[in-house]
Amino acid sequence: MEQTLNNISAEELFGTTSRLVEQVESNALAGIASLGGAYQAATGVVALLFIFILVRYFDLFRHLVVSSISKQGNRSDIHIYSSELKNIEIFTSLMGVMLLSLLIMRLSVFEPTRPFFAPLLPLTGWEIGGVALAATLATMFGERIMLYVVGAISGRNDACNTIWHVKILHFSIIIILLAPLSILVLLTEGIVAKLALYTSVAVCSLTLISFVKETFLLFRAQRFSIFHWILYLCALEFFPLSLLLAPMVRG
Repeated sequence: MEQTLNNISAEELFGTTSRLVEQVESNALAGIASLGGAYQAATGVVALLFIFILVRYFDLFRHLVVSSISKQGNRSDIHIYSSELKNIEIFTSLMGVMLLSLLIMRLSVFEPTRPFFAPLLPLTGWEIGGVALAATLATMFGERIMLYVVGAISGRNDACNTIWHVKILHFSIIIILLAPLSILVLLTEGIVAKLALYTSVAVCSLTLISFVKETFLLFRAQRFSIFHWILYLCALEFFPLSLLLAPMVRG
């Protein structure tokens, strides 16, 4: 019987339309390699943009960080950097949108976080990045429009513009603080990527706590009630975030 089986060809055993597939092909593209060279080039662009921002606006960035985490800095004297505020907001917003999109792409093929992206896995890495880019831009524009509408209806345009300004400044701080760690996550594997990811989550959490505290102080200074502050957090902060996370939670 053994001799008979040895004389049977693969075509006779599996059919004439069958073909052999090398096992190496199934494992050829894994992790960062599956995202291609364009992904690494985009990461390089983000790294260069981060270096430019840090060198060009270092004094302003240091002042923002100190005034956010301690009483040694005073946010009220930020007017001395007023000519540079708009520029750093533009550059950090651009870098932040790119960085968040690349991070979503990376996490979709990162072994510890890959299960959370199960509903999106039929998409390619770049398609997931495109969805993340569109969602981030839609969230930012949607929040700005809602603040504008609320300001127009309530007659408190100045207060709503200040709230948006504080939000963008904290977004800038988070992006600049997380950029080095995020680049490690984007370009490394294994334990280094895991440590960088966990540290990024911790830094982001602390910065968000600072942002919530500052919005509370801002609403109180503008004579808004605590109810309006809670309504703002639920409508413009927690609700958009829940929409972005809902597909992964359901998956």
